Amino acid sequence: MEVIFTKKKILGKTGFEVSLLGLGGFHMLEISKDDVSKLMDIYIMSGGNYVETAAEYGDGESENKIAYALKHRRNQVILASKCHARDKKNAQYFVERTLKNLNTDHLDILFLHHVTTEEDVEALLGNDSALDYLFQAKKEGIIRALGVSFHGLGNYALKLIKAVDLDVLMTGFNYLDIFNFPSTYKEVIPFARSKNMGIVGMKAFADGYLYRSTYDALNYALNQNLDVMVVGANSEEMLRKDIQIAENFKPLLKKSIENLYYRAPELGNYVCRQCGKCLPCPEDIEIMKVFEYEGWYDRQMRDYQPHEAPDYALRERLAFWFGNQNEAKMSYSKLNKTFKDCTECGICEERCPYDIPIIRKLKLVDYKLGKGEIY
Repeated sequence: MEVIFTKKKILGKTGFEVSLLGLGGFHMLEISKDDVSKLMDIYIMSGGNYVETAAEYGDGESENKIAYALKHRRNQVILASKCHARDKKNAQYFVERTLKNLNTDHLDILFLHHVTTEEDVEALLGNDSALDYLFQAKKEGIIRALGVSFHGLGNYALKLIKAVDLDVLMTGFNYLDIFNFPSTYKEVIPFARSKNMGIVGMKAFADGYLYRSTYDALNYALNQNLDVMVVGANSEEMLRKDIQIAENFKPLLKKSIENLYYRAPELGNYVCRQCGKCLPCPEDIEIMKVFEYEGWYDRQMRDYQPHEAPDYALRERLAFWFGNQNEAKMSYSKLNKTFKDCTECGICEERCPYDIPIIRKLKLVDYKLGKGEIY
């Protein structure tokens, strides 16, 4: 097969050369080890060289399947896994288990998995923490680079990388959550880049929510400020499609991105694009902030409109996936003005280029996050 990933990027301070498309291990739980091996053949022969998994994926099952698929070719890939332990003892246990599962004497990258709460950060910065073991393991060459991954709200990962020197940051990049967690892209990523950290992307399809828009979703994700975009595939057809999109990727023009924001069916006339054109509000309601907090709460998926059963089921499964409901409610409670201060003048709706029913949406958010009247 022709090698297609001829262009590679340097993964920040790690110095690793990585292909634009990475192969993730979560969906390998859904298929046999032989099928995983076939997908690995396709990926590596296409020039791909970044493979990652996690100790939590099937309690080590994904790692075992990847080891089987990488037999005799471990040195052909940058191999990463993740550790969810926060204390020193369990971190050592899981890393040693990961090395055994992957049949390797070292990991190229080890991520602190899903750092998403204040408790995570406090534990990692405390005594006898996972970091105490991991930094020592890095000195010994067991781990070549250390990273952190997070989903949803990036405040806690940002706090961690400001406190300790890590090499890589991993988070989601898709055209839904960029509007739900805008601070990730405006604050967290730029800070990580200022520290020369490598950036690994995931969730190009927003956990499957953008499944109807494969080309747009992956093409958009590849256009973001990252070094490698990890995709999960459980079939040859799916992987080849992702490879083809990556092979033909060209940076998108600003006009093309704006056009996607207009026409994306998953955004419709409900998801706030955070463009700010609705402002200023005569009553000084911070409309963008209100809808950002709604994004933290349920990713702006509960729009209280009728949906077909499969779409409704998918929305319900994914809406609270990241668990930022408490942060959303707390932040909303601190706003000076909310729907209760709205005079329903309609000026914001006249300005909105996406025809979002802002007044109705403000009322709905007040029901979700405040103590507003039942909707």
